[in-house]
Amino acid sequence: MSQSTSLPQPATPLSQQVAAQLRNLIFEERRFQPGDRIPDERSLARELGVSRTSLREAIKTLVANGVLVIRRGVGTFVSETPGRQPDPFGFAYTEDKRKLLLDWYQVRLILESEAMEMVAKNATDEELRNLVALEAEQRTVVEESLEQDSPASFIAFMKEDQAFHSALAQATHSIVMNQVLPALHEWAYFNVAAAEYSNFPRKMKENALDSHHSIAALLSLRDGRGANLAMRYHMLRAMEDIQH
Repeated sequence: MSQSTSLPQPATPLSQQVAAQLRNLIFEERRFQPGDRIPDERSLARELGVSRTSLREAIKTLVANGVLVIRRGVGTFVSETPGRQPDPFGFAYTEDKRKLLLDWYQVRLILESEAMEMVAKNATDEELRNLVALEAEQRTVVEESLEQDSPASFIAFMKEDQAFHSALAQATHSIVMNQVLPALHEWAYFNVAAAEYSNFPRKMKENALDSHHSIAALLSLRDGRGANLAMRYHMLRAMEDIQH
């Protein structure tokens, strides 16, 4: 009786091997954290010892899988929620973007306001100190952004705003909140908000300056109810700005 011979397995495409290398840098070695910008294409291809073409294909794969996010004119970043699809519900295809943003803020009003009670209760003392320090550091960036009127300054502001709200989500110590809230920010900010806010970016920045300071200060006192109300004001003011 003749023995069956197994067919040789096809070699893994080089681009997939490169994608696996990048995933290892993110998930295993933790060289790049959520929100970090990865090195430019030339430098990264040289480091990994691959062609820029293979690297490009690998990045496309990781973007499709929700691990990386490309921000045009800025660079390629690790997703705030690596592995999660950036727009799982297809909101980017909604035609009425202003209505979409209003609904986005309405959902955030419900979720983030109540989440402040969780932060006040669950956050460590170090996390609360870091929140206060983060808000103070960001004030300089936002104030500088107020003096400028350019797409680059607005992108810089949105990155700082996203970082603050992501830190709040993490401080809830809720697995669900820590996944849902950053994901809401990521797809909305960099797929919708940049275009819709082009007519009134100043209002958004002034809102962040005022509200983030109040939220951080109240949380430092573990005043969950006060921080809840401050976040509600933050969201309601944003909704008012969109409509006027």
